[in-house]
Amino acid sequence: MTDARVPSPDQKRGAGRPKDMAKRDAMMDAAACLFFRNGLEAVTMEAVAREAGVSKVTVYGHFATKEALFGSVIRRETASIRQGLGQLPDTHDAVRQSLIDVGVSMVRFLLEPHVLAVERVMSNQGEQHPKLLQAFFEAGPWAISQWLQEKLEGLANAGHLSLPAPERAADQLCSMWQGMLIKEVRMGVRTPPSDEELKQQIISAVDVFLAAYAAPNPAG
Repeated sequence: MTDARVPSPDQKRGAGRPKDMAKRDAMMDAAACLFFRNGLEAVTMEAVAREAGVSKVTVYGHFATKEALFGSVIRRETASIRQGLGQLPDTHDAVRQSLIDVGVSMVRFLLEPHVLAVERVMSNQGEQHPKLLQAFFEAGPWAISQWLQEKLEGLANAGHLSLPAPERAADQLCSMWQGMLIKEVRMGVRTPPSDEELKQQIISAVDVFLAAYAAPNPAG
């Protein structure tokens, strides 16, 4: 006779209980604060636990290593820009303004203090943690570049852009959006730009980009 006993709900939850996401978020918030303020090497898992108000066992239950925790923080921070930018419109008349809006959003994000702090940490610790540096680039700069490339390819497929090399075009647009501005702010030789300064830099870059890559307008 077959045993037809069914596990109780408590038994089912015990076998594969989902992580407490509120605690996980608290730990990542605490880790981000500590990493960005003190750098990777100076932060311990014990410090993260204290900052988050949880036990060290709980931290290790979610993140096997400090590097894994840092990687999760980096991926979360980077995802915020991709969530906020939305979709580029597919109408020709809106292409210029959409690229301006995306550029302003992206550069403003890159100039936020916590993003600059991430890059400082990676600049200081990347050589000692090459795998983490690789993960940072995959989750951050490379992911953003890939995201932009896909949007530009969508505009090209719709007939609004002519892109013989979409990857190169995305890299060129990102570089023009940032110019010397990002480097100067990162190095502390100038303060962040005003909204108008930033907008004018982005507009100039978009106009140069479209002069090179805009598809001929059949109606023109």
